[in-house]
Amino acid sequence: MARKEFTRASVMAALGAWIGFIVGPNAMIAATNSNFLNVLPQALHTSRTNISFVLALALWFNASLLPFAGRAMDRFGVRMVILPGALIFALAFALLSGMAHLWQFILLQALLTVGATMTSSVGYAKVISMWFDRNRGLVLGLCVALGAGASQTIMPKVSAWLITAHGWQGGYLGISLIILCFGFPLLWMLVRAPGKPLPQHVSEEGVPDGIPSPIDQIGVTRGQALRQPVFYLVFFAIMFGSMALLGTMQHAVPMLTERGLPLSTATTVMSFVFMGVVAGEFSAGFIVDRFNTPRVILPYFISAAIGVITVHTQNDLRLLLPGALLMGLGLGGEVGQNAYLVSRYFGLKAFGAIYGMTFAASAVGNGTGLILLGVIRDQTGSYAMGRYLAGGAICISVLCIASLKPFVYASRRGH
Repeated sequence: MARKEFTRASVMAALGAWIGFIVGPNAMIAATNSNFLNVLPQALHTSRTNISFVLALALWFNASLLPFAGRAMDRFGVRMVILPGALIFALAFALLSGMAHLWQFILLQALLTVGATMTSSVGYAKVISMWFDRNRGLVLGLCVALGAGASQTIMPKVSAWLITAHGWQGGYLGISLIILCFGFPLLWMLVRAPGKPLPQHVSEEGVPDGIPSPIDQIGVTRGQALRQPVFYLVFFAIMFGSMALLGTMQHAVPMLTERGLPLSTATTVMSFVFMGVVAGEFSAGFIVDRFNTPRVILPYFISAAIGVITVHTQNDLRLLLPGALLMGLGLGGEVGQNAYLVSRYFGLKAFGAIYGMTFAASAVGNGTGLILLGVIRDQTGSYAMGRYLAGGAICISVLCIASLKPFVYASRRGH
């Protein structure tokens, strides 16, 4: 007899994770940085290159911290990391509103990164994975799509309005208040781990049916995961995919306008990318639960490859807009399924530590793509050679996903 997964407690915990994705780093930092990048060089009397370099360093710093944050969640519990992290996250944004020099920006970005790491997707994905098994992909997809995806669509406009109405200082302070006054109270009330052991249903390579065990004790350790080839397939799939997709997204507007497209058209292309992200996050989660195999993720990565090459090469909107949609669809599938892949190949025993490393792969790829595409532009005078970097990286990602074997800790759907 299958355990009922959608209970009042599990739904409330999922709502807490949803709120966490809304006020998390993907929306509050990644979706607002471009607006601040327009005004900070003048405000801090420095160059755009310096600001961009600091932001890339913050991504790499984030990547180095994520495995430790994930391990702390495994050891001390998700709430003990997420709740202090949310306060640090809000405080860092508030302090950014009062800076006046580049060195202050560097130090506060480091503090912001600490808070962002502690309240990253790792914790919220772990909460969902502990409450849900048969519907894990669906709930993860819904929370990421309607949380981070929707918030990433809204926050560029919110931050732009705050900066226009109250200056860049008001922009940072407004984001701080959103996290502190809206996000933190709901996280404190809703984010909970299951309170008692839950029966597990895993493959023969895991623990047999009928043996009750706490859900977060099923799986392998971090060391055991690092000795398995599948870990590196997932790691490099995420790293190279993020290098191609997230790197391209951060350079998309200047890249498209330099090819002669109007600014309004370039921003429309980005809107199509975000629409694809939401569709990819939701649909991939729904489908993977039904088919219970990593093969269903492969079409999303192939879509990403087609999309990113199209965005790098086409000016015709009849091709460019569908390409942007495919690029976003693939990115949504990649981001949404990272946590799912970790839970199905390694279980939940060391989920935080292992997912922290694969999530760090995304930050490494993002920062590397950001820097390399910028170097290509500066050294060659255009983004034309960037298509080979992005195309090659996404093809490596596709090959890694195509090489994945069946899940070890596969869900057994009950009736």
